[in-house]
Amino acid sequence: MTEPAPSLFPNALSLTVANVPRSIEFYKQKLGFKLAECFPDKKRPCWANLVLGGQSLMLGELPSLAEARQLGMGAEEIDLVKQDARAFARGAIGVGAAYYLLVADVDALARRLKKKRVKLLTPPKDQFYGIRELRVADPDGYRLVFYQPIAHACDGTCSEHAGAGSKSND
Repeated sequence: MTEPAPSLFPNALSLTVANVPRSIEFYKQKLGFKLAECFPDKKRPCWANLVLGGQSLMLGELPSLAEARQLGMGAEEIDLVKQDARAFARGAIGVGAAYYLLVADVDALARRLKKKRVKLLTPPKDQFYGIRELRVADPDGYRLVFYQPIAHACDGTCSEHAGAGSKSND
């Protein structure tokens, strides 16, 4: 039985893993998750969204610098990828985990956070996959990604924006 992938989940956990295909198999076979979608395709995914009981768990490998540029990441995002790669190699706390929180207005939140002297890791930015997001870190280094839905900039495969892509309902 497949579980249809909703367009967005209100909250979703994103974990950096060493090997997405291996992790997909673990979550599916051992824990009963269903694969909702993956990128760029099912044969060689570097990112996946798995669902269990309406809850989303995203798994992803850190992109190389070339892949980060191909995905349209800006300088601030690429700096975070570099930091994450070094910290992930050391096994630092908080590296590789990001908690996505749905908000009504990312830009209004950014203004409030700046007034409270919260350092934004990335300013509000429209992503090709249909969200506007900003990133902050908590005191332990865990990333919080506040987002709001926007119109998708791609046709469901996102191939014209980031190489090739596919969705799966496995």
